[in-house]
Amino acid sequence: MRYKESKTFLSEEQKRFLEWIRSKQSNIPWYWEPNAAEPNDGGHHFIHKVINKDKNYYNLNPNQKWFEDILYSFAKEQKFKIKEIFRCAINITFFNGIVDRVPAHVDHDYEHRQLLLYLDDSSGETVILDKKKKPFKIVRPEKFKAISFDSVPHYHYFPINSVRRVVVYTFR
Repeated sequence: MRYKESKTFLSEEQKRFLEWIRSKQSNIPWYWEPNAAEPNDGGHHFIHKVINKDKNYYNLNPNQKWFEDILYSFAKEQKFKIKEIFRCAINITFFNGIVDRVPAHVDHDYEHRQLLLYLDDSSGETVILDKKKKPFKIVRPEKFKAISFDSVPHYHYFPINSVRRVVVYTFR
């Protein structure tokens, strides 16, 4: 399995953009999602959609170019090519008192890679599973740290006393 991690790929301009996105001044729309990975999983969270090619949501977000450039910056530093972006969204998760983690899942039923870019230092670890469905990597969210991995089962815990903001990309 391919796994990559970086805290050094963002430019100062990209960091300022992400700080703006995190701020109230950005005024970006957030939408309620009652489930995280499967129906009735209790994984309540908020989502800001940037790209979703599966649902023809493309070139509708005024910040799409910024988010594409951030993904390409990671790919350039880590020396891999991106052929297509399937999805990009920002998820805000929080302790909801219902479940402590989302079910293990794979984001699409087709081959893809994933990039998670954490926007906060928080609890709410991401657990990436190996082929035997045992933990391969456990990652604690750190502000501006990104991780990338193949289309393998993974899950995350909900943060205990903070919010967990993550930019989620899927691509090939």
